Amino acid sequence: MTAMTTAATAWPARLNLSFAKRAGRTVLTGKQHSGPLLAQKPFYPEQHGCCHVYLIHPPGGIVGGDALSLNATLGRRAHALLTTPGATRFYRSSGPVARQDQALYLEDGAALEWLPQETIYFNQARADSSTRIHLKDNNEFFAWEIQCLGLPARKAFFNAGQCRQRLEIWWHEQPLLLETNRIAGGDALLGADWGLRGRHALGTFVASDAHGRIDSRQVNAIIAGQQDLLAASTAVNGLFIVRAMGHYAAGIRRLFTLLWQALRPRVLNLEASCPRIWQT
Repeated sequence: MTAMTTAATAWPARLNLSFAKRAGRTVLTGKQHSGPLLAQKPFYPEQHGCCHVYLIHPPGGIVGGDALSLNATLGRRAHALLTTPGATRFYRSSGPVARQDQALYLEDGAALEWLPQETIYFNQARADSSTRIHLKDNNEFFAWEIQCLGLPARKAFFNAGQCRQRLEIWWHEQPLLLETNRIAGGDALLGADWGLRGRHALGTFVASDAHGRIDSRQVNAIIAGQQDLLAASTAVNGLFIVRAMGHYAAGIRRLFTLLWQALRPRVLNLEASCPRIWQT
């Protein structure tokens, strides 16, 4: 889809999910939706009962004026992995802003793995996307956000438009991480040495590390093996964070997947089990 879109084609959608620990595994206890935002039936590829859920947006892209809202609540000791079957796409708009708001709430002892595939901002898109993770006590989690500006493989660059992306992590209403990217198409930031240095993809990977289980040397060795990326790690407020920039989103997704596979045994005491949808 490449045609210019307007508010007349807007299609709002909302999805509310709730998870609970029952008889040794996490179950999807509530699923309410309006508009084209859905969750497939849960999958259980792991013996310990982690609930894998795929989030589906049937139109295949978000257009100007659309407003998508996801709210997911994980009850005490529940464990859910949420991902998407493909990239989220913000198409170009003649003026109206397309919005996506995702709020994830963890009760005491819950574990979350928020691993969506990348978000693509088409040239001339006007987009506002936010993800907020609300923690309580004894939570473990992984989260990543990956953005691709334009379609660099097709030489369709982000020369016009506006996108704002936010990732927030809160603990008992206290901020642990507040990260905002505001990017205008064609801005000097895209090519400047102090900006993206001509790269079209960027991402943030976050893992809980309140107990200091993550070995930064292991992380940095994995980063060093991805020579096509600019990436660095830091630890702050009980979080371990990796930020990366690259020419293509696939390289960042590969790095983040390697990090998740390496760190999941340390953070969750579980071997990584990649969602089957990633292989299709």
